[in-house]
Amino acid sequence: MTAIASDRSIPVEPPVGAEAAETGAPAPYRVGGIAASLGSIPIEDLEFRARSVTRDQVRVWFDGFPETEEVAVLTTCHRVELVLLVRSRAEVSRWLEVLPGPARSWRVRTGGDLVHHLFRVAAGRESLASGEVEVRHQVRTAQRSIESRHPRPVLAGLFSAAVAAAEDIAPEGARLPSIARVASDALRERVSGPSPRVLVVGTGAVGRQVAEQLTGWAKVTMAYRARPPSPQFVASTGVRAVGLGSIPAELPRADAVVTAIKSGVPCLEISDLPRDRPLVLVDLGMPRNIDPRARTLSNVHLIDLEELHARPGPGGPPSDADARIEALSEAYDAVMQRQLRETWVDAWLGSAEEIRQEELANARQYWGPLTPEQEAAIRRLTQRLVGRLLVPSAERLRSLPAGPDGDRDRQLAWRLLRLDARGP
Repeated sequence: MTAIASDRSIPVEPPVGAEAAETGAPAPYRVGGIAASLGSIPIEDLEFRARSVTRDQVRVWFDGFPETEEVAVLTTCHRVELVLLVRSRAEVSRWLEVLPGPARSWRVRTGGDLVHHLFRVAAGRESLASGEVEVRHQVRTAQRSIESRHPRPVLAGLFSAAVAAAEDIAPEGARLPSIARVASDALRERVSGPSPRVLVVGTGAVGRQVAEQLTGWAKVTMAYRARPPSPQFVASTGVRAVGLGSIPAELPRADAVVTAIKSGVPCLEISDLPRDRPLVLVDLGMPRNIDPRARTLSNVHLIDLEELHARPGPGGPPSDADARIEALSEAYDAVMQRQLRETWVDAWLGSAEEIRQEELANARQYWGPLTPEQEAAIRRLTQRLVGRLLVPSAERLRSLPAGPDGDRDRQLAWRLLRLDARGP
């Protein structure tokens, strides 16, 4: 749920070379990521971007970027990130032009750096509570958000591999640190007295974890929007369950409130808060659940994600996780690069097929009428000839490395194909 930006970022790549444009060769496909997080911008800016970079808005942008083959939105309470599959190295820069905020405030990653970053995010290694499991759910949600026009989808496999690596390092059932623990620790430091009354707004995964963390220390009431906590959960934790409409009645007797609900708008305004008694508020929402003006009230102490970010977060096992993630991400990056080269080879072979069909169309004026059997025989013959001639070259193209050297050879292969077929 909570991913913090890493320092593994690289600048946007320069525009694709003129040679590719002259030959008509497609640029090799690339993955890129554009991220903003509490590690680089204030919470107010992150909240604005979380409200602006929605799945619906990204779908609109995607329709206007023909050189973007796929795009996904990854949103957590610490991060807003786009993951892209593009056909032009300049395409990432074009996305930066439409995203809110200065371009320099977004972090750009490409290739293996992006793969490594996503694997770390999925495994919770860039989270406030290092190793937390909740972020995997956000990665799965991002996978479901993918917009694609690509014949060989790439991003779905990347997200799946990142989650699989996280589960390999620490199975989901393992006891791992979480943002709920960080929030509960902060609450215990600020609230004194025996059996304080805590209102938890939200009954999702984080809300339930907060309630579990506070069991035995506080009297917990959970406010739900649509579904109350299960009878089994109520029995095991001893919480009370009320609807969101009961919040005004619960606030006057609460010592603390923890909000963890995806509302899009504040569920607690400054006018809702009591003024006659101390109150600790912990806001785990992004966008924020609590009106930030609550800080102006002398009886209120508001703890938001930015303050929790500044606290030392608990670490979780295993101790060799970083090295294992590095190895797994490098292995998958090699697989993905082969997949991207295969897509380029598909385009190259497709161009050869276009030439074959054009040449057959030109030759028909000399044939006269042909039977369907003769048409089929000529089609099979020309396909076999083209295939026999191009299979060795296609295998060589598949073996070319990623990067400028491989790109130059790919562009040369494209040019030779067109010149050999049509002449200079």
